[in-house]
Amino acid sequence: MINFFDFYFFKEVENTNDVLKLKRKLIKDKNLAIFSEHQVVGRGRLGNIWQSKKGDLTCSFLINKEIKLSNIGRINLIFANILIKVLKKLGKKIEFKFKWPNDIFINNNKISGILIENILNKKKIESLIVGIGINFVSSPILDNNSSISLKQLGFNPSPLNIFFQISKEIAYYFSNFEKVNFFSLSQNLTQSFYKKKGKILIKSKKKVIEGLFREINADGEIIIQS
Repeated sequence: MINFFDFYFFKEVENTNDVLKLKRKLIKDKNLAIFSEHQVVGRGRLGNIWQSKKGDLTCSFLINKEIKLSNIGRINLIFANILIKVLKKLGKKIEFKFKWPNDIFINNNKISGILIENILNKKKIESLIVGIGINFVSSPILDNNSSISLKQLGFNPSPLNIFFQISKEIAYYFSNFEKVNFFSLSQNLTQSFYKKKGKILIKSKKKVIEGLFREINADGEIIIQS
């Protein structure tokens, strides 16, 4: 991990992903990881807002690695598994669930989110910027979803320590991307899927698909029966 990332630490930034977009233009061919004690303008998928306070974890990672466009779903497999793995290490037997495509839930409450922004070059992913937020102290209501914090669950870990744990896992997976058992990762998320029974709604930019959840496959695709 020490050789994989260059690390940056901030008291406050507007948005950690945007900081990395700027640094990418200035610093070539480096994998970067940034940690900010406070993020002012957080955002999620499809233009949604991610609110956080000082004391929550707000961090982002720039990974320069050529990846086939057909493997784009596998990136999400890696990050969702990393978050669940790191959160489970906190010690108590809590069921952390994966909500498609980029959230971690406990019961009906969101605790963490992932924002992946791929930088494409022809038919390949040239690099990716991934923002991660975890509610350590705050539990805002956003997008009609309630949330919960680690503090409310009785956890009091160091955000910086969790940041380093996540960084270590990312370094491992992307240093060994070609050897990763994506079938195993997909099965983990299938078993941990949020609301496996009953109908679910999948929202995209243009439409909403309704159906029964079947599985997450090894390509990181969700399979539903409509």
